[in-house]
Amino acid sequence: MKLPCAVTRDLLPLYAEKMVEHETEILMEEHLADCPECRKKLSEIETGMITPVETTNPLKALKKEIRKRRWFTALIAALCVFIAVSTYFYHADSMVLLPWEDGLIEIRGIEERSYTEIYGHSEVPELRESTLEVLVLRTDSRINGTHEMMTQEEDGTSTCILQGWSSGPVSSSIIREYNEMVFHPVPDRLYYDGGSRQTLLWGTPLHGGTVVLPRLSLTYYVIIAAALAALTGFIWFLLRNRNRSWIVRQVFFAPVSYIIAHLLIKGFRSASFFPEQDSLCILIITAALYTLFSLAWQLWLQRKAEQ
Repeated sequence: MKLPCAVTRDLLPLYAEKMVEHETEILMEEHLADCPECRKKLSEIETGMITPVETTNPLKALKKEIRKRRWFTALIAALCVFIAVSTYFYHADSMVLLPWEDGLIEIRGIEERSYTEIYGHSEVPELRESTLEVLVLRTDSRINGTHEMMTQEEDGTSTCILQGWSSGPVSSSIIREYNEMVFHPVPDRLYYDGGSRQTLLWGTPLHGGTVVLPRLSLTYYVIIAAALAALTGFIWFLLRNRNRSWIVRQVFFAPVSYIIAHLLIKGFRSASFFPEQDSLCILIITAALYTLFSLAWQLWLQRKAEQ
């Protein structure tokens, strides 16, 4: 760490009186070795040309600056760890998407189930005694988790996209064990998405057989972010020496953070069957990256000012 001239000159009276800590003395000597102006000030103090000011304010200011820098460094490290861990758990989480195969999910059909069996206990007597129509599925026990997305079509019907996930390595066992899964309200059609193709499990095909396409909203967001990054980056370059350029810089960090967050979560793919979940993850990482860039830039500016 190199002390700036302003801090060094404030500390010169204390340094001349040998009233600074050993670490501060080392920093002062390193600065004085390279700065003739500060050596001249020290000489004037030591020869009595300038009366030393007895105050501890400069030392306190230095300690405050060092403490602030340590906090910045700690926050930057914590944000890096948070981003890395969040990205890892989104992609890994020991979960593997199961491709479709016969017997992975079996449809048992529509059944009557009590309200409390589906939604638990209710304080309303009418609900406790009511029954509901549910779609009952039997899922392979290898499915440890599911993702579902329910959409409303233009013709008023509902479509559900289902994915099954497994923890750990996936093995095909001859002896199958099944768990029960229910849907309420009952969708008009149910597709299983195994990553490469969709399989209709229940109901009539959508629009005479057209598959449900992944949502492209994330694509539009990336395009908008790229355009904003290019525009604000260009404006920041033009105004880099102006007093208000930091405002444009902070705006520039936002779309850049979003683009990087998208690459961490989705890679170079932008289509998604679960845009709400993916968007939430991307926004969380974006906020962390934005804070990281802002702190890192401030730290860089401080170091640059000391050189």
